[in-house]
Amino acid sequence: MTTNQMMTIQIGKDYTVKIGHLTKMGSLNDVLKIGNEYRKEKGYKEIGLDEYLRRAETWEFIIEVEKKYGKTANREIPVLERDEKNRIIYSSLIKQFSVIKSQRGGKPENRGVWANLQIMLDLAIYLSPTLRLEMIEIFINSKILFWRDIGGDNFKEFNQIIDTLPDRVGKNNTGIYIQVATQIRKKLEILDSRGYNEKEHNSLIQENRAEWLKSLTFAVKVGFIKSYEDLKNTLEKLEVYEK
Repeated sequence: MTTNQMMTIQIGKDYTVKIGHLTKMGSLNDVLKIGNEYRKEKGYKEIGLDEYLRRAETWEFIIEVEKKYGKTANREIPVLERDEKNRIIYSSLIKQFSVIKSQRGGKPENRGVWANLQIMLDLAIYLSPTLRLEMIEIFINSKILFWRDIGGDNFKEFNQIIDTLPDRVGKNNTGIYIQVATQIRKKLEILDSRGYNEKEHNSLIQENRAEWLKSLTFAVKVGFIKSYEDLKNTLEKLEVYEK
């Protein structure tokens, strides 16, 4: 999927974090809010984002993330200026990095500080061991952004079924997952809609996806589909239904 989709990821039972599935840039303010809720539950003092961003250790880590993932990796890393209390002066520093951004204007939901997933995890570690574990489970162990990138969470189970096809067993099937997801999306996009992200359009897409994947999964399990070639031919015959 080449278009960045803003995802709202559930963390724990009652919280969410916004993050772009392709850019992997998410809201540090969301992470901070959750971490402080967990801190309050344990009787710890709340932490401000300023406290995290003034730490030398934070910016040493951000520099490493910039070197590996940033758009300014080949530029000279700026000097970390400090105030009289030896805290990092980050207000101008933040403008020189691509893996962390501050936005004040625009829509309310887009305001705040946004950062690369690795920095989000670093903040979670700083705030709360509970949040640290939850973030690792969601973003690392469950690979939620990866699955979204190859077609959405609904494809996860079906991708595992593809691995059982006789001619695909033991092979790296990532390319197959992407091809199947792309083919399904192309067929679904013929629906009359004002936009891919419209609520009605999303609902109808998910309903069609669910029915198709259920049928395809059954067909593979009972042996009606015995190869990737069979799967491609079946996908071509799928029909879109509208309410």
